[in-house]
Amino acid sequence: MKNKNFMRITTALLGLLILNLTVPAQQESVVMIATTYYLLGGSKNGKWLTAETVAPLIKKETKMVLIDVKGIVKGGGILTDMGEDYGGCGENKAVRLEPEIRSGIVAVGDNAKWNPVPRLPKSIRVTNKSYMKIAADFLKTKGIARTKIKLSQIVQIDLEGDGKYEIIIAGNYYKKGMGEEQNAGDYSFALLRKTVNGKPQNILLGGDFFTAKLLRSGEFAPPNVHKITAIADLNGDGKMEFGLWEIYHEGNRSAVFEMKNGKPVKVLESECYV
Repeated sequence: MKNKNFMRITTALLGLLILNLTVPAQQESVVMIATTYYLLGGSKNGKWLTAETVAPLIKKETKMVLIDVKGIVKGGGILTDMGEDYGGCGENKAVRLEPEIRSGIVAVGDNAKWNPVPRLPKSIRVTNKSYMKIAADFLKTKGIARTKIKLSQIVQIDLEGDGKYEIIIAGNYYKKGMGEEQNAGDYSFALLRKTVNGKPQNILLGGDFFTAKLLRSGEFAPPNVHKITAIADLNGDGKMEFGLWEIYHEGNRSAVFEMKNGKPVKVLESECYV
């Protein structure tokens, strides 16, 4: 009799164990991702969510972790739904980060269950001669052979957690200022420098290059300034994404890139151009 009771109890416990194993684990809450003006979207269980999907979930006030190219910014911030579109761009969800945050920063919900900055980016001096030469050689491939080399950011980071470092470079130069008439040799760009099979490659992330030929044609868009905003793990997969910000006098664009198969892929974006 004792053996039969033991078998019944054992069978029941095994059944409960199997049931627990087959029931999916409880889903994590949505982690919101925003910039100074707009909701970029969010992540959940490592998956990216659009701003349209995440917007209805914004509370009156959502605590955020603020991140820039140096890491986590002390003090954090609060995300508030403005309840209206910003700058007449109806496709975007307007938000406000408080206290007043400088443009271009990235904010992630403080409900994230992971460390958003598992590896600290390292800033390199923008006057580093090696990288100035790299930029000059790159500009030649865009038809600009003679110009002033002016780099605004050089950041070193292991994006994929594989022990290999990538370099993100931003360069901005407008001889008379970006709000004035452009000159041949003016430029703005952001590029990722990555070693593949032992050879360094330059991958353009965004850029404007004002050659004499382009200026003669009269067919070109207003100039942008490109800026690296933040480098962080925004979806909890252990890899690090990076944010880029483009701005000109009547608009701006924010985007987040992640590495897939060794290449940068845009996963979140918001823009508003007049």
